[in-house]
Amino acid sequence: MRSLVVLLALVGLNSADAAADDIRQLTTNGRLKFAPVFVADGKELAWCEHDQPTRVSIIRLNLETGKSTTMFPNASGHFFDPAFSADGRYWCFGRSGGPRQLSLVIVDTKDGKEVAFEPAGGLRATIRTPRFTPDGKRVIFTINAPGGQQIASVNIKGQDYRPLTQSEGINGWPDISRDGKTIVFSSSRAGSLNLFLMNIDGSEPRQLTNHRLRDVRSAFSPDGRRIAFTSARDGNREIYVINSDGSGLKRLTNHKERDDYPVWHPGGKQIAWIAERNGKFDVYLMPVGE
Repeated sequence: MRSLVVLLALVGLNSADAAADDIRQLTTNGRLKFAPVFVADGKELAWCEHDQPTRVSIIRLNLETGKSTTMFPNASGHFFDPAFSADGRYWCFGRSGGPRQLSLVIVDTKDGKEVAFEPAGGLRATIRTPRFTPDGKRVIFTINAPGGQQIASVNIKGQDYRPLTQSEGINGWPDISRDGKTIVFSSSRAGSLNLFLMNIDGSEPRQLTNHRLRDVRSAFSPDGRRIAFTSARDGNREIYVINSDGSGLKRLTNHKERDDYPVWHPGGKQIAWIAERNGKFDVYLMPVGE
């Protein structure tokens, strides 16, 4: 029990949430990491990593064997924000096409073919944080181009572009409920960045959190009842959970360094996240109570 308490203090967790299961540190190299996602029904985890000083790559880790693989190890450029369809057939990511532009690349694993959605706006346009709809027919993403940062979608052929937000300020970091009905995202339309919900077609936006500091990088639990997110509301970036109706706000991490990028395990009882400890960044997995 004492070793668990020491581990909790080092990792920066509340013991009430962590006692139900072991906390796992999944990586140890300390490189800058971001945007983790679970793959293959939770058997694997993928994320972005500065594996070289001048390159961002996508790393894929088998949680059962501990073996990691670098996707596109010999390719030039940067690769950002991987996402996978629910059936595993498609995956997508952002790929650098110039000094500042990031295109959306969608890959069909059945035949290996890929399509790219090139955003309008030239080298200043970027695509980030893509997410597949649960039916696998569309990809929702953040688009940052001249005129503002918005949320939009295309089909899996990279066509049929549809804007989902058109408000002033910043709109980004979308995630989709498993039933495919609701999008949670961050927006500064009311001043500071807070969490909002909207229907899958972008209609009926409603504010979920109200705080003067940033609430970002939200993620629906598999059952849709809770939302994990990153906030600086208590002084630095920590991981929080809130019910999807806005009640039951709960802080999960407590450390002087950064905790960021929460993502739910498909089983709904664990969250993976990126933790900064002693200036190093690694992936951890923690249990989450009700």
